[in-house]
Amino acid sequence: MKNIGVIIAIIALSQTSNAQNSIRPNIYLQDMQYYNPAIVAIDSNHRLQTAVYGKHKWVDNEADIWEKPMNIWVSHAGRIGHSNSFYTVSYVNDRYSFFNRNALYLGYVRQMKKGASTFSYGGRIVANIDAVNWSRFELPHNNTGKTGYFNPDLDLGAAYQYKGFSIGAGLKNLISTGTKDAGATLLRNHREININLSYRQNIGRQFAITPFLLLANERSTLIDAGLCFTVFNRINASYALRVNELKSVIVLDANVYQGWSIGMAYDRSSLVSDNNLDFVLRYRL
Repeated sequence: MKNIGVIIAIIALSQTSNAQNSIRPNIYLQDMQYYNPAIVAIDSNHRLQTAVYGKHKWVDNEADIWEKPMNIWVSHAGRIGHSNSFYTVSYVNDRYSFFNRNALYLGYVRQMKKGASTFSYGGRIVANIDAVNWSRFELPHNNTGKTGYFNPDLDLGAAYQYKGFSIGAGLKNLISTGTKDAGATLLRNHREININLSYRQNIGRQFAITPFLLLANERSTLIDAGLCFTVFNRINASYALRVNELKSVIVLDANVYQGWSIGMAYDRSSLVSDNNLDFVLRYRL
């Protein structure tokens, strides 16, 4: 009977962990690094960029049944010498009541330029350290304390840019590693593909409009279609419709002072119950 209880608990935990999607930053048009490891937000005038990203999710309900700590993503990209090669380092913290994930990313990006065209390719290794706090797991089980699991993986990507036109594809969790316990899948890194497409059309020297599209598939497909308006080459305001969820995503992003920039985003839908508030602070040198 104890073994049956353990198997039931693991199946339930597997269903919960399988429902854990990637954090999906909403402020991504100016920095696609999370979705595509081949893209870095560093142009020819800069050597590095460091960003701190936060995402808070909540659900409107009277019982207050949803309580999820904020997601944190810290990323850094730097040019290698004076070349068109870059290194990237990132850290993600994602917590789900009894299940916590700490992920460390280490990547490399290479750009090849010819005239107005730039082709980029890159990859990163991912060290996922997952911890289950059994004291917070409510179904019957024989485990105590905390159990840690190591689930490494690999991301690859490629991108092409010609003047204002950009297209890219990022593949996440190619190995799709997982952990089994008592014959049941306890944790699984699900494969994911993200395809981005955009075209920036300048209007004079101070204004631009950019239609963009982001297609994401991780067990289900999500489609973001939107427009971004750029004013004085400093302020970016965008609206996107997440088509499958009928969710509106509003983003305001601005360069504020000598390499510093900030961004905020809010999304809401009448179809799905979760809402998200995102923020980002960046420094570029």
